[in-house]
Amino acid sequence: MTQVRLYAAMSLDGFVADSDGDSTWMEAHHKSIFGESEFLDAIGAVVLGRRTCQMIQAFGEWPYSEQYALILSSQPPWPVPATAVIIPNGIRAAVQAARERTSKDVWIVGGAVTMQSALEAGLVDIVEICVAPYLIGSGLSLLNSLNELQKLEFDGIHAFSDGVVKLRYEVL
Repeated sequence: MTQVRLYAAMSLDGFVADSDGDSTWMEAHHKSIFGESEFLDAIGAVVLGRRTCQMIQAFGEWPYSEQYALILSSQPPWPVPATAVIIPNGIRAAVQAARERTSKDVWIVGGAVTMQSALEAGLVDIVEICVAPYLIGSGLSLLNSLNELQKLEFDGIHAFSDGVVKLRYEVL
């Protein structure tokens, strides 16, 4: 059964990037965070916000060529990869479209607004957070603020030799 997964990596103090938006400090931990290919092999579609999509496009090669990409945006269209479509009508429409396109899992990539919207709409089944061994002090938070408490049930932990810890929770 297709599950919607919120999967992200952050510093120990809860930041996905520093104050300048730089997250290159995580690159050394890419293998622990994503495995060789196990994680992406289980993903059939990704949902991401416009700013996250444009930031990824600015880095160069599109990393989701094997997945359908659904980009949340009410802005005028811009050139997107062949496997991507722009969804103007919100997170529910994007997740529904993702589920229609794949029998594999759906990954809520981000950013914070997209992840919050998916959580608040009750669309997320699993939350997986990789905590990298860094204290940044300030920067871009994993989430800004949620309108309501999100109850999670612990489903496992995996510690990697490079100091990354992956926490897994089911959303109740």
